[in-house]
This record gives sequence, C-alpha cells and structure tokens, in this order.
Amino acid sequence: MKAHDGMYIDGAWRPAAGGELIEVVNPADGQVIGTVPAGTEEDVDTAVRAARAALPGWAATPPAERGALIGALRDALVARKSELTDTITAELGSPLGFSKAVHVGSPIAVAASYAELATSYAFEERIGNSTVLLEPVGVVGAITPWNYPLHQVVAKVAPALAAGCT
Repeated sequence: MKAHDGMYIDGAWRPAAGGELIEVVNPADGQVIGTVPAGTEEDVDTAVRAARAALPGWAATPPAERGALIGALRDALVARKSELTDTITAELGSPLGFSKAVHVGSPIAVAASYAELATSYAFEERIGNSTVLLEPVGVVGAITPWNYPLHQVVAKVAPALAAGCT
C-alpha cells in the first residue's frame, strides 16, 4: 500500500493542517496497514476554497471534455484494479472476489456511465421560443461512509464533475 501523509487539495499533495493520524487496521488480523491524516475544519475550508476557485473554469469546460476526463478516471481505476482490490480487501476484510467485482468493479462501471452521460446529456434544450440551460450549481460537499469506500466516492464525485460542479 502506498503511504500518503498529506491531503490532495488544489491539485497537489499538501500536509494536513493538524498532526493527528488515523490508523487503518486490517480487521482480519488487527494489524495496522497504513495511516492517513485526520482532516480538520481548516483542511475542509482550504479544499472548499480551492473548489470555488476552480469552479468557473470547470463549469466552462465542454461536457464532452468533462466526459473524457471522467473516462480517464475510469481507465486509471481499470489499470489499478488489482492493487485497489488488494488494498480494499486488507482495509475491509472483504473477500477478494467481492472486492474485485463490487468494491472496484462498481466504481469502474459508475465512472464509465457518467463519462458517457456527460457527453450525451442535453445540458441545453430548446422548448418553443425558450432555451432551457442546465448549469452547474457550485461546490459539492459529499460525506462518504466507510463500507464501500471507493464506490461511495466515485458515485458522488463522478456525477458532480459530469454536471460541471467542483
């Protein structure tokens, strides 16, 4: 497993504001398999500011380009499927086959579906003499539970990005 001692905010790894770490424990044997920084209110505020600053550019990105980038996420997940399967199995104690099919396979499918949707969805529609334009609403905050870690993140981030939100 790769160790990260920071948080990915505004396109770069940076130290967390606080010094606390969370131990990631393998439930099968009780061994610590890694540590991650405990996020603080300051880290959240920094991330939200970065997302707000990125919003105008991302919202102006054509939907087909957003879809291509979400497709690149899908491709990166596929390329790391074995590593992700092993990591999730160690983190959750999930059987390998279930981790591969559900914990990693589902996020790949979700990313693929939103990549396609971003390129095919009608964000602008003429109705009579009017034009209905669907625009991004802004920064999306998402709380993800522990039990399907990768899937819960992708299931919330991919649609937000497809819609042009940060």
